[in-house]
Amino acid sequence: MARNLPTIGDKFKGAVQKTEQEKKIAELQAEVERLRVTQSPELEVELAFLREHLQNQSGEAQIDVDLIDPNPNQPRQTITSESIQAKARLLKKYGQITPIILVPQENGRYMLLDGQLRTEAAKLLGWKNIRAVVVPMPKDLDQSSLMTFLGFEDLNPLDKAEAIVKEVNKSTGLAIDEISTMLATVLKRIERDRKIKELTQLIAVSVEEQQQGLEALLVTGLEQNLLLVLLELGLNPGSVKNNLLPMLSLPQDLKDAIRHRGLKGAHALALATLSAKALGTSEQKAEKERVKATDRVLKENLTVPETRDIIKQIKANYLTPAKSQSKEVKSVIQKINTLSSASLVDASSEQLQELKTLLQQKLAEIDKVLG
Repeated sequence: MARNLPTIGDKFKGAVQKTEQEKKIAELQAEVERLRVTQSPELEVELAFLREHLQNQSGEAQIDVDLIDPNPNQPRQTITSESIQAKARLLKKYGQITPIILVPQENGRYMLLDGQLRTEAAKLLGWKNIRAVVVPMPKDLDQSSLMTFLGFEDLNPLDKAEAIVKEVNKSTGLAIDEISTMLATVLKRIERDRKIKELTQLIAVSVEEQQQGLEALLVTGLEQNLLLVLLELGLNPGSVKNNLLPMLSLPQDLKDAIRHRGLKGAHALALATLSAKALGTSEQKAEKERVKATDRVLKENLTVPETRDIIKQIKANYLTPAKSQSKEVKSVIQKINTLSSASLVDASSEQLQELKTLLQQKLAEIDKVLG
């Protein structure tokens, strides 16, 4: 097997002290993410090395599930009962194939770094203990957790977006609106210079090469810090801008559908166009239409193009066809516009009163039609 990348096993040769072990585990997590990003065929082999060497270093043990606490800052904020039941069925049929990864706490309890679904499924099955590997506390637990979860396809885009924004905020101090604005600005400039391909290629290189590459693209200061965070996490900045950050501004009904009903991100973005402004109606009525459309999308398992089709149908029901211009009304408007102040002064009181009464009657009719 070709070894273009350094192997995980090489990082764990020889005995190491605890502080050195922490450093190696951090390097290991970064290596796993890089393999995931490049979709390397070596990934499963390398993960096997990880499990083996972690067991040799820290030891695999049977841990009481009641002593395990979730990581409060983990990226996965959504775990549905359906996903737990599905995992429980697999555990019951095949047993626990891989151990979970835990971090020890001072009170004798453990915090999950990887394996929440397996842990919840074990509880559902009534298991007393679960196989686990205990590793030292990473220096940056939030980033370690994020890197662990980013490679999983079942992490929904809303959880992913929130976790990424939190990591960017911690590293740069930028708020969510500042992140969106700055990312859009720097990407627009890179696109204008036709250098997007060069930016994308920086995902799979070292941090030093990423920094040098951004400097070559004339990206400095906070813009560089922002892109470095995304690139170090193996993320395409353009994809973050177009597909992830919009998740954060979705209406609450669509966020709930993503978290609890498995609605996909692309479907949610399409359904979000059923806004009060787009339909020309109230927020309450727009939400009712979105909820009804979301129910249909999930029930019928519609594709994104099919979802867009029903959105078009809904919008068509709200749009009033524009009426053609009346030549007669246009002629009257033109004649009234030609009626000068001098003409009114020269008219008799009877004529002016008759004109006033007639105009008032027509205004009442116009209000009735418009109303």
